[in-house]
Amino acid sequence: MGHINAVTMGSYGSAWQANGYSGSGNVEDLIDSLHGRPAVVAGNAATVFEEYDKYVQGDPYIFGVNDAGVYIPRVHAMVSLHTERLLLWRALRKSGQGESRWWDDIKTHSFQKTVGLDYFWHELTPTCSLSGYFAMQIAHIMGAGRITLIGCPGSPVPRFFETRPRRDGFGYGGAASKVDDGTKKQIMLEAKRVPGLKDKVRSASGWTREFFGAPEDI
Repeated sequence: MGHINAVTMGSYGSAWQANGYSGSGNVEDLIDSLHGRPAVVAGNAATVFEEYDKYVQGDPYIFGVNDAGVYIPRVHAMVSLHTERLLLWRALRKSGQGESRWWDDIKTHSFQKTVGLDYFWHELTPTCSLSGYFAMQIAHIMGAGRITLIGCPGSPVPRFFETRPRRDGFGYGGAASKVDDGTKKQIMLEAKRVPGLKDKVRSASGWTREFFGAPEDI
């Protein structure tokens, strides 16, 4: 808990170090701001809506990842490594094109400074390679308590807007390619490297459920 005060200032904001991570950007005030509040990271797997209905209870802070941020019923933050698409997804959400306009003050998070983006996690060290895991990192740095992954199975399943798995063969860490192997190893290393991360994360399905444990295990 807690953070080291900024050591430099510049065009990319304050440098910071907190909760096993370091970086810069305009995010210093977010560090530990959730004060142990439960968080949900909602990814794009086809199961995300079913898992939302089953596991989102009470008042968690909800991170909508990529396209899911447009359509899940409640969102506090929209997160993506695809910064240029993120601003479009937020516009769609706010225009009422998604299933619900539950939240009028949605904050956007990505890794690079961009006009219209609320928060940029510049030089987050390391930055996970998938947007869902990037959102998990942000939740941890922001001091979330329980972090529940829904629609983030780390397995080669279709996204909610598809009828079949990706044609390029990438399985989000769960297929046989070198990219999949690297994705899975990065998460395993982060869970080992960052104190307390694996203890607080649970997942609703797939390989990530096997690795982190089920939500019922908390």
